[in-house]
Amino acid sequence: MQPAGLSSRGLIASVVLGTLGALTIMIVPGFVTLLAAQSGLNDQQLGYVASWDINATAAAIGFATFLIARLNWRLLALCGLLLLVAGSFLTGHCHTYGALVAARIVAGIGEGLAIAVAFAALGSATNPDRAFGIYLVVGLSVSAAVLALLPRWLNVFGPEVLLEAYAAVVLLLMILLPWLPRGAERVGLLLEGATGISRHLAIAGLVGAFLYFIAQGAVWSYFEQMGAASGIDPNSIGQAAGLSSFAGVGGALLAVMLVSRCGRRWPLIGSGILSVASFWLLRGQITGTELIVSGLLFNFAWNLAQPLLSGVCSDADCRGRVVVAMGCIQTVGFGIGPALTATLLRGHDYGPALWTSAGILVVSLVVVLSGMRAHARVVPAAVSP
Repeated sequence: MQPAGLSSRGLIASVVLGTLGALTIMIVPGFVTLLAAQSGLNDQQLGYVASWDINATAAAIGFATFLIARLNWRLLALCGLLLLVAGSFLTGHCHTYGALVAARIVAGIGEGLAIAVAFAALGSATNPDRAFGIYLVVGLSVSAAVLALLPRWLNVFGPEVLLEAYAAVVLLLMILLPWLPRGAERVGLLLEGATGISRHLAIAGLVGAFLYFIAQGAVWSYFEQMGAASGIDPNSIGQAAGLSSFAGVGGALLAVMLVSRCGRRWPLIGSGILSVASFWLLRGQITGTELIVSGLLFNFAWNLAQPLLSGVCSDADCRGRVVVAMGCIQTVGFGIGPALTATLLRGHDYGPALWTSAGILVVSLVVVLSGMRAHARVVPAAVSP
């Protein structure tokens, strides 16, 4: 079942590397709770720390796009994981806002390098869609388990031990790095002879993805805090977050099935409707049931849209430059999201942030759909005799 262009070992190493790099983003509500237990920072400070981490990840991904074709992928991945170990260990021993920001910047750079190498390796597969699909399913499953178990782990072990344990796990998994492709020569083969870029679709895809991930980051980063503000039991909050991640697996699988049958337009519209509905359920005083339903809708819609947005950016450039740029820009957008909520937060009133996020998400999908329509008009004109 593995992609033919990537060995079984290479696939395993790439999936593990990508999961380690993206885990903070995938479990960001639980991570914010972990930081709160570690430091006692207020909600606004927690949002800013999360933003620093995610934006450092985005910057590292962007920087790594210039290194991927020049450096050995295994060496670049090793540097990333060592920084991730150092940042995680330091986070477990930091208790002030400034110190935590510094520690998470170190970890974020490591996460970004790991993600960049993992994506480059997965993209070198003969069937990259399947390779990325396997990565997404594994990443979502791991994040769901972590989110479900994190409240219990925090009660039993405390945040410092958990952070140190994570650093140890990363160190242990470094034994898989020799399974990664060496890299640069494979990229050259993939790009040889490829030309052409659709500016309409590229701009629409990148701007739309940027806005979309701002909206998602603004809500998802505070998902657990919203439940806590309504007095919902921590274990119930963890279960809601975990179940929502499993719903994300279903969304990703549905995207793969739908895109060949009905294209991207209607699934994107449907995902937008479900996302806005999930935001609406989180307004005001919420119950445990509403939190669970909101989480299920949120992650199902999010992971239904992600492969479709990636497909739009892939169609925009046969060399893959736009998809690489999307990986950076969506991470930047996701990192801005927590800061947006922190700025709009009034005590424990998340209403302004929720409605603002809903508006941004709708605009993002309008931009993407408009770009798709413009591209559909240009392509037939370009190929007509």
